[in-house]
Amino acid sequence: MINIKELKQLSKHLTLLYVEDDSDIRQETYELLKHFFHSISVAVDGKEGLEIYKNNFLDTRKYHDIVLSDIQMPNLNGVELSRAIQKINSQQKIIIISAHSDKKNLIELINLGIHSFIEKPFNHDHLFSMLYKVCCLLRADSILNLSNEIQYDRGCKKLMTSEQEEIALSDNELKLLELFTNHNNQTFSTVEIFNHLYYDKPEKEFSEDSIKSLIKRFRKKLPKNTILNNRQLGYYINMTIS
Repeated sequence: MINIKELKQLSKHLTLLYVEDDSDIRQETYELLKHFFHSISVAVDGKEGLEIYKNNFLDTRKYHDIVLSDIQMPNLNGVELSRAIQKINSQQKIIIISAHSDKKNLIELINLGIHSFIEKPFNHDHLFSMLYKVCCLLRADSILNLSNEIQYDRGCKKLMTSEQEEIALSDNELKLLELFTNHNNQTFSTVEIFNHLYYDKPEKEFSEDSIKSLIKRFRKKLPKNTILNNRQLGYYINMTIS
């Protein structure tokens, strides 16, 4: 039996995209899930679901943590939606709701790398159990050890010491940490960092000095040699710190 309190704790910072063409099932399930997730986007078919998925990234610079989708839908079915999402984000956690008669589709979904399924008709316990498993996977994936003393919890966006004390970050420091940790081993120029920080403020004038000052302040909060600099290419995070 799933501990509902623990599930709520795991899911409270997560976002969900829910795709279902049956209006009654959609409303009933939404009313159930809205008590668990930080936010839920709802789509009536795969086509709308894909549009919402893409637009959410444009608006927030983040993908939904979990996609929960029916398999049989008009316009774009669950297989087609999963295939399209996997092309955009191969790490996306997707849960598919399927009927027993969907075996051929399930094989294709497994080949796509999707292993989270709920078979119709499902009850609340089945749904909670699958959500719990996926939330646990996301939780495990969200903890990044920057050193023996500091870790970053991407789920709740907190930088913590080994004694679980939070290290305060400014909004831009958090955005910078997200950029680096979401693109491990990738180097970013000051222009690219500036564009990431101020993507929603096109009128803001670029300042290399302000980016360098931000990185200098941020480095003081991190273990030594966490953020490194390639003079020709820019800055990157060192995720192989011992």
